[in-house]
Amino acid sequence: MQEILFLLLPIAFYSGWHAARKRYKERQEQQRQDVPQRFVQGINYLLSEEPDKALDVFLNYAEVDEHTANTFLLLGNLFRNRGEINRALRIHQNLVARSDLSKAQRTAAMLALGEDFFAAGLLDRAESVFSELLKDDPKHADACEPLRNIYEQLHEWNKAIEIAQLAQQRSKVDHSRLIAHYYCELAVQELQKQNLFRAEETIKKAAKSYSAASRVLVLNADLAYARNQREEALNFYRQAIEKDTRLIGMLFNQLVNKFNQKDELENLYQFIQQTFAKTQDAKLFGYLLQLAHKLGKLSDMRVQVGEYLTKGKPSLNTLAHATDVLSALWQEEKVCDIAQLQTALQRLSASQPDFQCAQCGYKMHGYLWRCPACHHWDTVSNV
Repeated sequence: MQEILFLLLPIAFYSGWHAARKRYKERQEQQRQDVPQRFVQGINYLLSEEPDKALDVFLNYAEVDEHTANTFLLLGNLFRNRGEINRALRIHQNLVARSDLSKAQRTAAMLALGEDFFAAGLLDRAESVFSELLKDDPKHADACEPLRNIYEQLHEWNKAIEIAQLAQQRSKVDHSRLIAHYYCELAVQELQKQNLFRAEETIKKAAKSYSAASRVLVLNADLAYARNQREEALNFYRQAIEKDTRLIGMLFNQLVNKFNQKDELENLYQFIQQTFAKTQDAKLFGYLLQLAHKLGKLSDMRVQVGEYLTKGKPSLNTLAHATDVLSALWQEEKVCDIAQLQTALQRLSASQPDFQCAQCGYKMHGYLWRCPACHHWDTVSNV
């Protein structure tokens, strides 16, 4: 009897294994049949503008494989790009909480979750997510850029410098100009506190990071002025403007208020006159007229004003100051070159857009029924 039982054991084992294998195949087959049906159901909900029902369908999968994980990530990013941050958070938090994700899937889900928090303005939570990614993988370059953006928004300049340097080492992307700006922000703080030595050291770090930064010259000028080195400060300001003439708009009022002695204003007037002659920058001409007015030299500018109104590129700022010149000359000579001013105004008017979209603010020269920027209908009107 025992021998018979012994002989039947392999048969019983095989029968059990075969039955289990059959049940496993049936379960796998059922899952393969269920997945497409559930995806179709979820997609139908999305197409029917019922995203919450779609989320319930997608998030109730018992298991997540590579394909479904990628689908969830894409869906979450879609919601975030549409501004539906809460739905994006539901998807990505659900993914991060799962225990059956691979390391790559979990990393991608964490990155997406951090982007959701950032888009929602929850910077502390976004920082926590990206910092955790860097802690788990110090070589993770994708977490550096969003973390740098967070520190930049929070004005945590030292942390921004640290993470930008880290990103530069890992991704080989040149962040030297950004790092220089961060050091400049720190230098501004030190200047405001009158910590002149620390400001100088920080400015040197900015220059070392990016030697071509015109902002470094401006800060050196601010530092020299704080030390009552007026001539040296003015030279630094002049170097900054020569490097980047756009800075005149930021610096002009500051220069006129700081260097208000007649010889200093004369020096500044001659410098801007020479720079305008070289660059023909319209912005410079407006400021040149202001200085001429301040120094009582409007009559000296009459020929230049006439040439500029006839041939130059007009701007509202320059026209306003040119009007001062013509008005002053008219009062002196009882003459008004109104024809030149009229021509310049007509040219300026022709360059301005006539219509603007009330939905998105997009400006255009001709009327369109449909805004080419935001694609809304009947939102375009006269400016």
